[in-house]
Amino acid sequence: MKLKLREDGTFKIVQLTDLHIGSLPHHEDDYKTFDLIDKAFDNLDADLVMITGDLIWSEGVPNADKVFTELLERINKHEVPVAITYGNHDSEDEFVRSDMRKMESILEHLVEKKNSFIVEDRESYTVEIYDEKGEDIKHVLYVIDSGASAPLPVGIYEWVHPEQVNWFRKVSQNYKQPHGQKTDLIFMHIPLPEYWQASQNILSGECNETNDTISAPYINTGLFAAAYMNGQVEAVFCGHDHDNNFVGEHHGIKLVYGQVSGYQCYGDFERGARIIRLTANGMETKTVVERKF
Repeated sequence: MKLKLREDGTFKIVQLTDLHIGSLPHHEDDYKTFDLIDKAFDNLDADLVMITGDLIWSEGVPNADKVFTELLERINKHEVPVAITYGNHDSEDEFVRSDMRKMESILEHLVEKKNSFIVEDRESYTVEIYDEKGEDIKHVLYVIDSGASAPLPVGIYEWVHPEQVNWFRKVSQNYKQPHGQKTDLIFMHIPLPEYWQASQNILSGECNETNDTISAPYINTGLFAAAYMNGQVEAVFCGHDHDNNFVGEHHGIKLVYGQVSGYQCYGDFERGARIIRLTANGMETKTVVERKF
């Protein structure tokens, strides 16, 4: 499935995040989330739907594999390409990431994963977006599994694995374009530590999380630095913090939260999605709430 720009040279991504579908029988909030997913696929005119983690609750959930499979089957109702990465709540008890990737095979419109790389059961891959004729690559999306809980007693959440950073450095060199424009995006679940700095330079949206404000890892393994030195990454998108939906900026790279999409989880924001529009002049992004889908 080759992704291509529209005839006007644009490409539209809809980011859904933190769906948090729960156990069977489903809670009424799960059905509200299913409705939101259907509306997002049907009404937001996406060229790609990107789901950035915490698709389900898995801890203490019996038959979580059935919950995940049912979610994928619902996504199959829609003929829109979809890409997935996982969050800290997706594989806590009954199964691991590799089990979920096997289950992904039932998705009829799953994007083609290029340069797939797995370390400690966390997959990184690229998604290529071609020009209108399908000949030249115009944009690259880097999809990086940011893990779950901190493996060492430093902070709460896992950090990007150093081998994932090395993977990014190597793979991104193959996509370097001579004109030096910022054409590429990174998608993950847990925010990078640099989101703390970006929260002091908010361009739009809100930062409303309590306590640490940004639920990022305390160990910084250098993905942001690698993206900055690469020179082609325009923005990083994450989920995870349900009460943050801001677009911040740090050293010229936008650090962006999605809009929480799932109803069976904490958060005061209206549920919705983030729209990302790639154009010849750069990236445009905004959030949209479900009642306006």
